[in-house]
Amino acid sequence: MDVLATLRRQPSLNLFPIENRLSPRALEALSSDANNRYPYSETDVAVYGDVTGLNDVFTYCTDLTKQFYGARHAYVNFLSGLHTMHTVITAVATAGDRVMVLAPEDGGHYATATICRGYGHEVDFLPFDRGTLEIDYAKLATTVAERPVDLIYLDASSMLRFPDARALRAAAPDALICLDASHLLGLLPVAPQTLVLDGGFDSISGSTHKTMPGPQKGLLVTNSDRMAELVGARIPFTASSSHSASVGSLAITLEELMPHRTAYAQQVIDNARALGSQLASRGFDVAGKDFGYSETHQVWVHLPDGHTTHQWGRTLTAAGIRSTTVQLPSTGRPGLRLGTQELTRWGMRESDMSVVADLLARLLLRGEAVKEIAEDVSTLALSYPGVAFAGPLAPLASR
Repeated sequence: MDVLATLRRQPSLNLFPIENRLSPRALEALSSDANNRYPYSETDVAVYGDVTGLNDVFTYCTDLTKQFYGARHAYVNFLSGLHTMHTVITAVATAGDRVMVLAPEDGGHYATATICRGYGHEVDFLPFDRGTLEIDYAKLATTVAERPVDLIYLDASSMLRFPDARALRAAAPDALICLDASHLLGLLPVAPQTLVLDGGFDSISGSTHKTMPGPQKGLLVTNSDRMAELVGARIPFTASSSHSASVGSLAITLEELMPHRTAYAQQVIDNARALGSQLASRGFDVAGKDFGYSETHQVWVHLPDGHTTHQWGRTLTAAGIRSTTVQLPSTGRPGLRLGTQELTRWGMRESDMSVVADLLARLLLRGEAVKEIAEDVSTLALSYPGVAFAGPLAPLASR
């Protein structure tokens, strides 16, 4: 097997809501010598003597993270969103605590409840309104008043709408409330109802390779001195290596995206709304019509009778279209969960979503030959070789 040939980027249309494209500089950092190096550290009995100045990179990445989110504290030591989740939960909760999470059928991460039960926590699920596709804040307030909760770990993986941090805090004023924003980190600059660290979330954390177009890694921000102390004390026991090259890659991503963070985030959302509308106009059953199909990067498509998620998923894959099929909160049944963050990173705008919708309609609704669609997908992908919203080194394509 030619491993390098397999690893090299192939022309495809990426509608995964869980991936993105690194900039050339951020990608170069991952293959640097730092990939195998540790930063300098000292203890009472040992010295780990790095001579390359990696601590400066860690500090720079941490400072950029605080600036990006307007936070007083930040950590960039985590290897992934799930790694961050383990660290946060074990830092702030003890066995026997009552923890509320989002049920998987309501869009919650598949692993959270199992992880919490494994640590000895009592797990309950947040009330969710299938009509509005939002947490039922009023019902949550009643539930918490009847029986207090120690920790709310909001872990949505499938979401069309942003959570309301102040409504959560009002419903559970005495609980620790931590947002796993793995899907939302790149969108938070235009979500003032969610990016709330005083009077809202005690921490916001998540993976950095979805709407945040960085490497596969994790970060956490907080304005709480106590939360920062707890997480900081826990990190040495969950992260013996923070993967220095990935820290550098994340720093480059934040540095390049910083001046464009609101424009990028808004364009991702605008593209999702446009894609949802274009798909609906071609005959797809798209969730969220009442609020413009999406308020995030995701677009949900319900399957028509007689079709299966595996059938659609395999057909899309064969045509060079990366996608996911999961259980959708809008119906409680499997469907397509699409994302527009990488298309936006390519430089696509709302008007380009009609081309994407056409490809999906030709393939899934009209049954055109997979080979023909794959050729058109390749041509489209090759016409977007770079990255947008990456600073003056790679300006947004004029389209």
